Amino acid sequence: MRICLVNSFYPPWIGGAETYTSNLARGLVRNGHEVTVYCACDPLLPGESTEEGVRVRRMRAPLRLYGTPIAVSPLNLFVEDYDIVHCNFPSPYLSALFSWFSRAKGIPAVLTWHNDLPYVTSAAGLLVRAHSLFSPAYLRYYDRIIATTSVYARTSYTLRRYPGKVRVVPNGVDTSRFSPLVSGDEVRARHGLEGRTVVLFVGALTQWHAYKGVDQLIAAFRVAASTNSDLRLLVVGRGSLLPSFKRQVSAASLEDKVIFAGQVSGDLLPHYYAACDFAVLPSKDRSEGFGLVLLEAMASGKPVIGSRVGGVTDVIRHGETGLLVDPVMPEPLADAIVKLGGDHRLRNELGRRGRAYAEGHDWSATVKLVEDVYREAIVDS
Repeated sequence: MRICLVNSFYPPWIGGAETYTSNLARGLVRNGHEVTVYCACDPLLPGESTEEGVRVRRMRAPLRLYGTPIAVSPLNLFVEDYDIVHCNFPSPYLSALFSWFSRAKGIPAVLTWHNDLPYVTSAAGLLVRAHSLFSPAYLRYYDRIIATTSVYARTSYTLRRYPGKVRVVPNGVDTSRFSPLVSGDEVRARHGLEGRTVVLFVGALTQWHAYKGVDQLIAAFRVAASTNSDLRLLVVGRGSLLPSFKRQVSAASLEDKVIFAGQVSGDLLPHYYAACDFAVLPSKDRSEGFGLVLLEAMASGKPVIGSRVGGVTDVIRHGETGLLVDPVMPEPLADAIVKLGGDHRLRNELGRRGRAYAEGHDWSATVKLVEDVYREAIVDS
């Protein structure tokens, strides 16, 4: 198949949707398909390149709206032929643009709905409401919509309007790259974590990702650290909220227990998972459609703690692969951190089961499921 994949950004930009798009693109190429990715150029220059067999077209993006790029599509897009167009949401602009392109060219189209738009600010809330009115104008042109969890397919206000189109295909993980065999010794030595119990958070620290709940994590960690002095919190990520998180840490007198590692390259990230004892994703609301970092931690053989929100409840099996806690309130999260932090045997057991779960979600399996959705869309179009 000749496949046109569309996403806001593409690596070296770091993000969950970018990880999804790059792994899917490379997997499709390995399976014999021709793949072209359209994305905004950031952090590189506009232009075309071939990366691991994937043709990547990076478009100029002079504006941002709701944190997503308003990218300018090259005119030669309309003279190219594809068998399928596959776009990724949340990017209302690109999702609309390429739905209309597929309609004009008579090409079947698939949309992966990673999550509903988050209400991160009052202005953003107005945009979310405007999008709910506008979205039918382009969603009707998508032949299939992929939800990454069944709970999201059932509970998303938007997805519930298209039950005949929605197919559930879970996210994947590279189980050879994220593995219990990876060493975390160098990371522990770099950050002075030898002999400590390390709690890991991985995620963007931007206003658009405030729902990730780092402020709640710091509040919960303050309580947990007063009980277990060996606990250390390692935060991986960067963004505009970092100064406020550092102030929160300083106000709580936790400077010697919380480490902000900044952005970590893709090559180093598996070593950060290997360096931790367990990972935490304290998301505040249903804007968390899946939580890919949870799957990466599980593949690394690490237990996880996540909030009972969005698609997280489909990813974590409470008491089997990790722990689920009520969102927003720091006390339940602090209790879970203390519980895992003080029970080495429990961590090992949850980590072992999490690794087995991740092995069933390797990208090779996910790519095949996406191919099935493509074929279904082509046949029914």
